[in-house]
Amino acid sequence: MKKNKLEYQILVFLLIGGLATTIDFVIYNYLFSFFSINTSKLISMLSSSLFSYFMNKIFTFNKGKNYNQKYLIKFYVIFLLNLLTNIFVNYYVYKLTSVKLLAFILATLFGMTVNFIGQKFYVFK
Repeated sequence: MKKNKLEYQILVFLLIGGLATTIDFVIYNYLFSFFSINTSKLISMLSSSLFSYFMNKIFTFNKGKNYNQKYLIKFYVIFLLNLLTNIFVNYYVYKLTSVKLLAFILATLFGMTVNFIGQKFYVFK
C-alpha cells in the first residue's frame, strides 16, 4: 500500500509540476527580454510556486481541507532551497553552454528533485 501511495504521489506531483513548469517557462521567457536571467528566473518561480503550493497541498498530499500556516511557512523554506538550486543550476549551465532551454530544463530537474523530497518529508509529512 505504501508503495502505491508513493507512486501515486510522484505521478500527481509530476503532473502538477509539469503545469507549474509551463507557467514558470512562459513567464521566464517573457521576462528574459526585459530583465537579467536571475531576475527572470526568480519572478517566474515565485509565480509558479503559488500554483504548485495549492495544487500539491490539495491533490498530491491530500492536505487541502486543513488550512495551517505551518504548511505555507514550511513550503517556502523548501521553495527557497528549490529556488537557490534552480537559479544556481540555471545560471551555470547557461554560462557554460549559452543554451537557455538546456539551462532551464536541467535547473528544473534538479529543483524538482529537491522540491518533491522537501514537500514529501518536511512540508506535508
